[in-house]
Amino acid sequence: MAKIDAARRAEIGREKRARTRAQILEAGTMLLAEKPPEALTVDAIVEAAGVAKGTFYYHFQNIEELAAAVGSKLGESFDDLLTAARLELPDPIARLSFAFTQFLEKATSDPAWARLVLQSAQAPTEFARGIRAHLKADLTEAIDQGRLSVRDVELAADIVLGIWLQVVRGSLERRTVSDLSDLALGAVLRALGASQPRMEIVSDRVGRSSRTTT
Repeated sequence: MAKIDAARRAEIGREKRARTRAQILEAGTMLLAEKPPEALTVDAIVEAAGVAKGTFYYHFQNIEELAAAVGSKLGESFDDLLTAARLELPDPIARLSFAFTQFLEKATSDPAWARLVLQSAQAPTEFARGIRAHLKADLTEAIDQGRLSVRDVELAADIVLGIWLQVVRGSLERRTVSDLSDLALGAVLRALGASQPRMEIVSDRVGRSSRTTT
């Protein structure tokens, strides 16, 4: 019986530590949506999380490690948005279009998430590099197929990300128009000189993804 009690106590301890870490991570996420890591202090984070400073250092060595954990969590949210539906699209422009509209719709429906993405995109984080790498993979395939008039993949990625980030900033500052995603995607495809994807497939995937997440 004593061994069972000891095992249970250890399990309770792990669960408590996990909840505390999640609490700090949530506070860090909230604060990082408003300001960059270099503008944060441990005091501000522990105050928002409602924990002691020593508790923060038990889970994270410094602000940079916390920011990395927030970035990793943000990257997971991007993967969740894409889901398996993106992998079903053989057309690279359709994949790009699907990802673009999914991310934009998420940003307009969740301003806190959008602010966090904007802050994270300004720093050379693993999250930002990962998003760009996935985008460049689709753009490279489209360029190889002769589907884009912009032939430089880095420039093409700058165009897509630049438009997306600017549209998201605008959506946070003013009322969002009902067809914002379609208008912004059209601007991206025109800027890339892209041949049109099979948009009925993209619309079908977006619709199915929305139904499975509601």
